Amino acid sequence: MNVKSLTSTPPSGSADHRSLARFLTLLAVLATAYSIWLLTFWPGVLGEDSVAILQEVQNPEAFRSGKTVVWYYFVKLLYGTTGHVEAPIAAALALCAVMFARMLAWYWGQGLYKTLWFALLAIAMAPHMIYFMGTLYPDGLFAVATAALLFEVWLCVQSRSASAASLLMMAIALPFAAFARPNGLVFLAPLVLASLWLDARGRLWVLLITAAWSAVVFGGNQLHKSTTQETQFPLAAFETAGFLQKRAMNELWALYPHMNDPWVLQKPKVSTATIEALSHRGPLEKIQQYRDPAYWDMLVFHPNGPQLGALSDADKQTVVKEFWTYNLWQNLPDFIGSRVNVFFAAALAQGGFPALSYSTNVLPRIASSSEYRAWGWSTLEHWLQRIHAKSYAWRWVLWTPWVGFALLFWAMAWGAQHRDKAMLLIAVPMLVQLGGVFIFSIAGEYRYLLPFFTLPLALLPAMAKRRSTIQP
Repeated sequence: MNVKSLTSTPPSGSADHRSLARFLTLLAVLATAYSIWLLTFWPGVLGEDSVAILQEVQNPEAFRSGKTVVWYYFVKLLYGTTGHVEAPIAAALALCAVMFARMLAWYWGQGLYKTLWFALLAIAMAPHMIYFMGTLYPDGLFAVATAALLFEVWLCVQSRSASAASLLMMAIALPFAAFARPNGLVFLAPLVLASLWLDARGRLWVLLITAAWSAVVFGGNQLHKSTTQETQFPLAAFETAGFLQKRAMNELWALYPHMNDPWVLQKPKVSTATIEALSHRGPLEKIQQYRDPAYWDMLVFHPNGPQLGALSDADKQTVVKEFWTYNLWQNLPDFIGSRVNVFFAAALAQGGFPALSYSTNVLPRIASSSEYRAWGWSTLEHWLQRIHAKSYAWRWVLWTPWVGFALLFWAMAWGAQHRDKAMLLIAVPMLVQLGGVFIFSIAGEYRYLLPFFTLPLALLPAMAKRRSTIQP
């Protein structure tokens, strides 16, 4: 393998030529479907997070969206230079189509036709998948890039080499899988570890791609200081607000005289230092009033709420410290119950999603040249909205990440039992992701679990080919 092989055109009739033909066929199918969707719902779906990143691009000195520097520069390059919000959305859809087509074409070439049809119809062309890829949030692109990167890692380790196609896909997927969201950094590990089992040239190329993108992102962080969302304070504030909620049973127990007996007396559920720190944003009753069991947004963003994000750094540190050293341990059952509640709210897609027409609320708030529904395909829009509505009504079945969860645990068991390095390089980082979402998520957002909806793209072929010779 050499540099020339990355760009050269294979001769007609060769295996590489047939592989390219399969890829281009599937790319054409996906690109057509995605283009029809975008032209119908022009300029795409915009939500409140979209407003934040667009305002940061327009005025980086005054606004911070909380998104990573990769997502900032991706939007800046395409929206900042054109003034059209559809530009980054179209680019995201195109990138997803390329990554999907690569995996689907490989299934085709390996004779995995059932996997091909399932992945094409149930994942790549699922109504909600297109919706998330066509929303100006990084989550859809992140989910597809994650699956694409792990698929290439598995493929390279299985074949002990890195083909030109694998290297190209790694170069495309890596920045969005590892750097588009803060929790993506875990995907650098399988890429670096995979290089240990490759031949010398493959190892060199994989490490060069990893180092190059890491250097680009490091440089971007020096040029633009993005403020990604904290991890510990949101969790501590959200859960502490839950610990402070009044409970009727506590009031009932207070009526009984035996509660004065020393053996029934309990320590305060929340420490005095925590209450003092939180009280700097107003009375605790306001925190109790604006606490939602599945979202922390009301505690932070509601204009009439406690706006806990405005606490001083010292108060935030107090809330975090007291949470880990005292409050958590006095309320461990409540904490576990809250984690389960938030996780299932996300897994069953119970959270809110921007409407397909929400762009009408966003475009007037930004300096965009985009025109809402510029193509006027109202009849097609009506039918696609009906399809989306049917999908949404059955989202707890059709959108479920449970297939990905089941395959993940199967892959962990298989990889550990058979010491399958390639399988473990997919499973372990995704298990870390799952644990991170379960423990630290402070909003029941389905999009945080979207990588587990796309995970079968990497694990189904790994499952089917675990005893076979792999051809790159």
